[in-house]
Amino acid sequence: MQNIDLNEPMTFTVRNDYAFKKIFGSEENRDILTEFICLVTGMDKESFDELTVENTELQTKFYDSKAGRLDIKIRLKDGQKVDIEMQNIWFAEFAKRSIFYWAELFTEDFKKGSDYYELNRCIAINIVNEPFKLNDSIHSIYQIMETKTHKLLDDALEIHFLDLTKIPQEKRNKLENWLLFIQTDEQEVRDMLSKKDNQLKRANSQMQEFYSVHEQRAQYIKARNAESDRVSLLGASRREGFSLGVLQGKKEGIKQGIEQGIEQGIEQGIEQGIEQGIEQGIEQGIEQGIEQGIEQGIEQGIEQGIEQGIEQGIEQGIEQGVKKAASAFKEMGFSSDQIAKATGLSLEEVEKL
Repeated sequence: MQNIDLNEPMTFTVRNDYAFKKIFGSEENRDILTEFICLVTGMDKESFDELTVENTELQTKFYDSKAGRLDIKIRLKDGQKVDIEMQNIWFAEFAKRSIFYWAELFTEDFKKGSDYYELNRCIAINIVNEPFKLNDSIHSIYQIMETKTHKLLDDALEIHFLDLTKIPQEKRNKLENWLLFIQTDEQEVRDMLSKKDNQLKRANSQMQEFYSVHEQRAQYIKARNAESDRVSLLGASRREGFSLGVLQGKKEGIKQGIEQGIEQGIEQGIEQGIEQGIEQGIEQGIEQGIEQGIEQGIEQGIEQGIEQGIEQGIEQGIEQGVKKAASAFKEMGFSSDQIAKATGLSLEEVEKL
């Protein structure tokens, strides 16, 4: 047998598989089990006058197996069944897993050709030590109901989730005190809670055996090690899955990045092309406008110059002809007044000739 030092300081919690089975699954603790189920389900204690705990074994074989599930199964006199499971780890498929185990419990005694009337109500109670992610309540109850009227189809299915991470610090009800008793690993907290309830006091006295009884501590350690193995395996699977997810994410990210890059590149290219096209078009338009303006200016200038030259030439020619005629009239002896009247020149212009 493994050497166990009872003087070694240790903390203990009901969440340990062996401790949980010891407190709730042993024959001597039926009263404790009954009180807890009544608090969870709201059933009367009279319903539990005759009950059978079908898996009361506490042997170490449970902790040497790799099943990873240790539950307490109760059958009542009227055929109803209740299954309680402590689960320290939450995972994505936990809800489906709970439904699957409920279905197994519901149909395990039903034989081919039997009357469906013989199917009895089954209640699954899941105590989870990680956040229950489907809602924010400490106690969630699921049944089959019509979605609009919330009318119950049948009470055969009832699944409870008790979230140990949402226990209030103060003003707790009786069920919440029990959940704190299960969740804590501090003896002082259990001592405080045991003062409020006789069944909690009995459960606390049994938890204290782990501090003083060699065999009890050894069983507790076996269960603790088995839980560590399960957590490690699950953690390794999660890490491997995370690594694979990262690799696949990188590949998909690169692929999507390339596709998005091409799309964005095309869009930006079109936008920049339009902008550059407009800029270049303006520049070329200005250049061509200047060139065409110069050409047209030259052509128009030439035309206007010719027109103005002709006009000025005619004017100058006429002016010179008039002056020559006036000079001739002057040589012929006409007076300046006569010449001015005949040519339209001024007296000053006539006298200067």
